[in-house]
Amino acid sequence: MIVDVVASSGSMIVVSNRLPFVLKRTKDGKLIRKASAGGLVTAVAPVVINGNGLWVGWPGIHLEDPNEPIPESDPSDITPTSGLKSNKVVAVRIDPLIFDSYYNGCCNATFWPLFHSMPDRATFKREHWKSYVKANKEFAECTMEALKSLPRVPNEVPLIWIHDYHLMLAANWIRQAAEDLEINCKLGFFLHIPFPPWDIFRLFPWSDEILQGMLGCDMVGFHITDYCLNFVDCCQRNLGCRVDRKNLLVEHGGRTVRVRPLPIGIPFDRFVELAEKAPRVFSTNQKIILGVDRLDYTKGLVHRLRAFEKLLENYPEHIEKVSLLQISVPSRTDVKEYQDLKEEMDQLVGRINGQFTTPNWSPIRYIYGCVSQDELAAFYRDAAVGLVTPLRDGMNLVAKEFVACQINIPPGVLIVSPFAGAGETMHEALISNPYEIDDASEVIHRALTMPEDERILRMNYLRRREKLNDVDYWTKSFLSAMGSLLTQEDHDDIGSITMPAVTLDDFDEYLAKYIGNTHKLALLLDYDGTLAPIAPHPDLAIIPTETKKYTSETL
Repeated sequence: MIVDVVASSGSMIVVSNRLPFVLKRTKDGKLIRKASAGGLVTAVAPVVINGNGLWVGWPGIHLEDPNEPIPESDPSDITPTSGLKSNKVVAVRIDPLIFDSYYNGCCNATFWPLFHSMPDRATFKREHWKSYVKANKEFAECTMEALKSLPRVPNEVPLIWIHDYHLMLAANWIRQAAEDLEINCKLGFFLHIPFPPWDIFRLFPWSDEILQGMLGCDMVGFHITDYCLNFVDCCQRNLGCRVDRKNLLVEHGGRTVRVRPLPIGIPFDRFVELAEKAPRVFSTNQKIILGVDRLDYTKGLVHRLRAFEKLLENYPEHIEKVSLLQISVPSRTDVKEYQDLKEEMDQLVGRINGQFTTPNWSPIRYIYGCVSQDELAAFYRDAAVGLVTPLRDGMNLVAKEFVACQINIPPGVLIVSPFAGAGETMHEALISNPYEIDDASEVIHRALTMPEDERILRMNYLRRREKLNDVDYWTKSFLSAMGSLLTQEDHDDIGSITMPAVTLDDFDEYLAKYIGNTHKLALLLDYDGTLAPIAPHPDLAIIPTETKKYTSETL
């Protein structure tokens, strides 16, 4: 049988830069929890709680008193972390100056742009790297304290799951300390952003140390196969490791490290429920093109506005009938680069609105701020087009959230950048290169004018896949790859979903239903690219009406 609740066969310790909640201090000095949102918390917190595991991370504020306890959750809290007791949380306490240099310096000013293939935006400072090393050592030491506190259960091996680019060095120290104490454990790592190709990764002066740190794990996970191949290539070129590209294996330090593509999902059913309950938010019959992003230079927001401007120039029939709603969530507002981006966006929105606005219509509605999840679900549901066009993105869960909320008939159309992980997995979306402004405007026009039956076909396939590959499936996939999934035998093939094989009986049924016994039988030996235009996925190759008419007349 398959259990309803995702569970690990041994206690799990999650290690992330942040705890699954942040601590806030009230005016009277009392510490309180503030719940964090996100797919990682939703998926992993129940596994930690149900398996009597632990969570290691920074609490969100610097605590001067090292003995100050972590508060319990508020009784009214119904978030996934509400059951995470304070004695199951290990708060990492780091000197504020070290933390700032590690987090804002190395993580955000170096790794973020470099791993998003924008090396010209990256800074390489030795003091930031030294702080990154110190912080990772602190996380490793706290993780070891957590590991030592777990009860020893016969035949159960604890699992340590390390997350993201903030902690790429920690595994080696954890492994060494565990071996010294003769504690058996498994180590897994997952990177939530892209892993760059070798010619970009090698620009980082301490790239060897990063690879060695990640290879301290038994398994290293990425969103898509391309990132896996980049990592394997870097291990071979930088470290001279023996690698197996076909099976994604790396030999290092006498061990074989598995590398796996594990595309993260979303809590699909929860977004469907939100979309079903959310009141209507658009009071217009105009078609709404929706963009939802953090205000970050990787998201391609300036390119998106220019593509929309080009759409209005080339297709004036959309004027007064289509509007772009761009929601930009503030990010790193104290960094000049992000302040400059906000100013550029404000000026561009003003210029486009000034050029095209009529007495009854403005082309762009720009929201700079946070939107509640209920309201966001309504935006997703009622939008005609979802624009997810980053210049580079690890996965981009907005694309998946948009699809989950598309419960209306007819549905909207999803446009995705090929440079997002979602562009590799969501085959039925329209693919748009954000760097090609003219082509991007053409893709938007195609989405706005797409026939209803094609919109339904594409969205049905997208929704079916995302419902199957939801966030719980992602957690199961990781645990299965680590050999730590409870009822492992039921999930040995969790990494793939296969369609049932077609039999002769299926073919006979098809002939009887669609051809019968009174019509001539025509056997078509070619289809996609001859009778139908080339499509990104075979299921989307549709015969045009003119071809159908000609074929029926010929027969």
